[in-house]
Amino acid sequence: MTKKRIVSQTSYVDPNKVGQTQAAGTREVYRGTLEAQWTCSSCGRTGIPGRLKRCPSCGNPKDAGEEYEAPTGKAVYLTPQELKAMGVDPTQHLSDEECSYCGAKLQPGTQKCPNCGAALGDVGYTTHVCPSCGRESNAEKCPACGAATAEKLVAHREAEPPVKQPPAWLRWLPPFLQKPQVLIALLLILGLACFCVVSGIIASIPRTEAATVTDIGWERSIVVQEYQYVESGGWSLPAEADLISQEERIASYNQVQIGVEQKCGYEESCTTESVYDHTERTCYDDGTCDEYDVYRDEQNCTDEYVCDDVPVYEDVPVYATWYVYNVWQWVDLEPIVARGSDIDIDWPEMPTRDNQVESKRTETCTVTFTNAKGDHFTYNPPCDELHRYPRGSRWNIKRNADEILEVQPQG
Repeated sequence: MTKKRIVSQTSYVDPNKVGQTQAAGTREVYRGTLEAQWTCSSCGRTGIPGRLKRCPSCGNPKDAGEEYEAPTGKAVYLTPQELKAMGVDPTQHLSDEECSYCGAKLQPGTQKCPNCGAALGDVGYTTHVCPSCGRESNAEKCPACGAATAEKLVAHREAEPPVKQPPAWLRWLPPFLQKPQVLIALLLILGLACFCVVSGIIASIPRTEAATVTDIGWERSIVVQEYQYVESGGWSLPAEADLISQEERIASYNQVQIGVEQKCGYEESCTTESVYDHTERTCYDDGTCDEYDVYRDEQNCTDEYVCDDVPVYEDVPVYATWYVYNVWQWVDLEPIVARGSDIDIDWPEMPTRDNQVESKRTETCTVTFTNAKGDHFTYNPPCDELHRYPRGSRWNIKRNADEILEVQPQG
């Protein structure tokens, strides 16, 4: 891939363009290509046009030490025909890369040729280089990793040592993960997470061990309902109820608009546009110079005094009749409970009143197993099997970290 070499870069402010604006987001606008100049070191003639390769005064050819310079004063942009007459391919000049596989002319920073699909590892005619990943481009921010780029003034400074690249096996990672300290910290976190996961898996694996019954307990309860004449209230009166009193109460609220009021204040209104900042001129070793107008984004904000009509609402109460009445109904009483710590279990005695009935029964039985290490585990067998677990009996229990899954008597 043939490259133009940058021989000078300058910038200036064109007073005729100060205050000129472009659409928001504009950064660099190509203005045109100028003809460079050079000075003959043999006879001292200055301002020799870039297209001339011999000095018009002494006839000596231009040598490599006589670098091109930007034209002095106001210059006229070259047409594509004039560029071609100078021996400069206009298409090649205005592109910054040529595909080495098919020869297609490409835009700055192209990584994949749209013509043949080739992967391009080099970017020619670039003015910036990324100090983080080494990517060359013409942008102030690296299109590969987003870091700020540095100017690549090859004609005005010594070549800098290449940026040290990470090992090939790390390059697939994002740039921030390629730092050893970050990678080590991430690996430690992943290792700790894996350890916790493995520990949880091991703890959940069932295990079987010998254990002794060290305690038992049981509890039985009966919920009793009683038919009572109770006072109650509501927005409707049951047919079988005896009315005690009634009154009008607020049942809900309706939000009703009662008018409007004017609210005024200042609102900030902002617009963003790109404003002309300066013009950059870059000269190359083919006798040409490119000019670009550089714009910067500016946000202009103004405070406007505005007034709006805002609706005003009021909560209007909605009334309804509230009834207080007596009614006969079944009411739950406190459960009757019996407890014990032996294998003989009984239900509590039911009352014999005519206005009381049994609602439901519940029972819970608990057996405590203790292993050789002194660890205690609770098991809830059916209560009709509690007699199988006398204190001191030996069992094989299958359990995980949280509960007993199965019990078998030792043979």
